[in-house]
Amino acid sequence: MMSALKLVAAIGVSAVLAGCASAKAAAPAAPAAPAAPTSTTTTTTTAEPPSASASMVCGPEIAKDVAAILAASPAPTTTSTWTDHLFTCTYHLPSGTLVLSVKESPDTPSANTYFTTLRQQLGTTSQLTGTLGLGNPGYQTADGTVVILKDAKTLRVDATALPAASGPNKLTRADVAYEVATDVIGCWNGD
Repeated sequence: MMSALKLVAAIGVSAVLAGCASAKAAAPAAPAAPAAPTSTTTTTTTAEPPSASASMVCGPEIAKDVAAILAASPAPTTTSTWTDHLFTCTYHLPSGTLVLSVKESPDTPSANTYFTTLRQQLGTTSQLTGTLGLGNPGYQTADGTVVILKDAKTLRVDATALPAASGPNKLTRADVAYEVATDVIGCWNGD
């Protein structure tokens, strides 16, 4: 499984870095990708809005990546919430749901506490190593959850509600979570 993850990571990181770069500068037209999902509902219960890096997990770039990774047709719709400094985006796919969330902590020690507490709640996890997480601390579960800490933000990608083999490449839940997490982390570059 680890070699499959490394292959997925190498492909994902290359694609993401190219995608993030193309979002910042004009580039020649690329081949058509699956349509990006549309947002259907947003619920907010925290006074200040989420940061740009948190809300991007439901934005057009990541939505396009999710649709491409899973060759989703029709394109999934999304719902999002912002409660207690936790931005959650749920992708509604024909085969199940994929949930991305970002906890925005007020400082690094608080983020470390949240990251550690979440790991305890998830049960058995394994440490992410190598290029996984792009050098940020992280862990994963065997059933398809990846968590990565970057600065004072904790990214969680939960693919546990997807089929055991998803998309045209029959990716495992763990591979889907990993691929999407590296896409997000690869594009985080500030707020």
